[in-house]
Amino acid sequence: MALGKFVRGALYVHREAIDGLAEETRAKVDQAVAAACPPRWNVARVEGDVVGLLEYEDFDIAAFPCLIASTRVDLATGRHTRTDFSRSNNPLVLHRKEQLLMPHDPRVARWTERTRKLVAKGMFKDSHAIGRHKAWTERLAQAGLAVVGDEVVPA
Repeated sequence: MALGKFVRGALYVHREAIDGLAEETRAKVDQAVAAACPPRWNVARVEGDVVGLLEYEDFDIAAFPCLIASTRVDLATGRHTRTDFSRSNNPLVLHRKEQLLMPHDPRVARWTERTRKLVAKGMFKDSHAIGRHKAWTERLAQAGLAVVGDEVVPA
């Protein structure tokens, strides 16, 4: 099992799994952290010489964590910007969070099984349409499901 989740050419990995990255990729994350000193982050997004240090809701509390804030670092220039999404009424939502952790992490098996069941129900069909919280919760509701904390339950 490969470490991280690839979305449109960018690698996403949880902070707890950074040590499992290839040395070059890990060095990019370290360089971004040193340049930006973000107050909080739990997911790194690496694409070329641009690293995003993303703050998502706690993985252990939210079944599908929403994006709270993002610090974007251009490693070539050292420039960085922070964007706050905490007041968004329709934030980006993270699916398949198990892919961002080390394969041996004890949470991976449970989260992978949840994803497998949702895939079987067709919940991730046309995944480009469910990247925001409202669309995702609407799709779940149409299937008679709801998110309660870290669980997906019948609505």
